[in-house]
Amino acid sequence: MDRYHGSARLDVGPEDALFRDVNRATRQQMRTARKQLRDNRRQWIVVAGASPTTTPMWTSRRGWLSELAAWTETTAGSAVLADKSLRPTLLMRIAEALADRADHASGRHCAATNATIASVARCSPRTVTTVRTVLRDAGLAVEIRRGTGSAMTPQCRRRPSVWHLISRAQPVDNARVCDLPPSLCDRRLPHVGKRSPSVRTRPPSKNSSKPNSQRRHAPRPLRLQQLAAAVIAGSIGLNAVHPGHVCDALIRSGLDLTTWTAPQILKALNADMHETGWSWPNRIERPGAFLASRLRRLPPRPLAPTPREKPTPAAETPAPPPASATTRAAAIAYFRTHRSGDSARRAIATGGEESLTSPQLAHPDPSAANALRSLSASVSTAWTP
Repeated sequence: MDRYHGSARLDVGPEDALFRDVNRATRQQMRTARKQLRDNRRQWIVVAGASPTTTPMWTSRRGWLSELAAWTETTAGSAVLADKSLRPTLLMRIAEALADRADHASGRHCAATNATIASVARCSPRTVTTVRTVLRDAGLAVEIRRGTGSAMTPQCRRRPSVWHLISRAQPVDNARVCDLPPSLCDRRLPHVGKRSPSVRTRPPSKNSSKPNSQRRHAPRPLRLQQLAAAVIAGSIGLNAVHPGHVCDALIRSGLDLTTWTAPQILKALNADMHETGWSWPNRIERPGAFLASRLRRLPPRPLAPTPREKPTPAAETPAPPPASATTRAAAIAYFRTHRSGDSARRAIATGGEESLTSPQLAHPDPSAANALRSLSASVSTAWTP
């Protein structure tokens, strides 16, 4: 008896346990090596079986087999099978073996050898080659890569053929399908027959005599473009906007653009903001729509400027009467007497009462002094020394 559940077997020694552990490690290494070999083979099959996207795929494994069975019952299929001396049952067995070794989703990467398929379908490898030819001619399979090697070639140099199992395109009856009108976003596109995207068109040469394609929209008036440029230059946040958006906003605003100027528009916008208490943002998400909403608040024509009231002139002091001949003679005599004194000149120019009555300027003749006072009042505003 041993310690393993009281079983009746001979007790094993340490060397047997070591041998068992070695066998377990060896089996694990063998499994890892086989998995690595399968991964490498699959990677090679995918790379070797790479095909363009135009290569069709099958609908499903069952659908592909049903299509093949229906083809064998047609006149063309029966004639091909009779020519190749194949029975429909044998053809279906080989086709099922091929379908089991293809990708389930697409029917591609069938890389089984003829010997493998022959052992599964219970036939000769030569028959498998014949069936592959029949499937290719019927449009149900495509050979992407031809295999290399033979029975005499070392196994490391053998490569199987890579096939793609495909379904044939079925005709579609469009008699009951009505032509729907195009959507709003596609009504401006041309028909596929006129300008197909699949057709490669050459760029027009510089020496081409064909005229340029017509513009989609007529050019905007020059005055409108100048008005939009002036509005952009005098506004904040419109530096990065396309002038065409501002032109469209001016057109949609309803203003009589023949009577407005850019300074008048800017002044009217500022007055509207001052009246409503709104502000002009520094960053505008949709400049065209924002400007159009502000311009709709303005009148169609600029308001006529209100006439300003002329200021009432202040009451003017009546001019003094002209001096008489006696007064002028007395003034001339006084000027001649005091010509060398600067203080006399300043007194005559300013016409001050204090300067005339000061002791140094007092005239001995009172009548001459009074004449000087009356003359200085009339000369002070018109005479310049």
